[in-house]
Amino acid sequence: MIKATIYHNSRKQLCGYCICGHAGFAQEGEDIVCAAVSVLTINTVNAIEQLTTTQFHCDANEQKGGYLKVMFSDVEKEADYDAELLLKAMVIGLQDLSKEYKKYIRLNYEEV
Repeated sequence: MIKATIYHNSRKQLCGYCICGHAGFAQEGEDIVCAAVSVLTINTVNAIEQLTTTQFHCDANEQKGGYLKVMFSDVEKEADYDAELLLKAMVIGLQDLSKEYKKYIRLNYEEV
């Protein structure tokens, strides 16, 4: 199962996410759920890096079971509108996937 945690600050602004695990929907290389989550989350970090000035930390490790963690450098600072919008778009995609593939992806929210 893929576990996705969406982080928000005390003002409920999105400020990061962590993805870990594999869906187990199909064999490696053919798993459409893993592929969809990968595209959403990797594209989001690339878009934040290329389209905004928001500073963030990124840790990725395929050996840790599909681990990707992205966190804005200053989570209590007023969120950059564009960076938060990109995170919101990613969350919409993850929510849709979690509705369709309930057994393969779990979405949680956590304050940091």
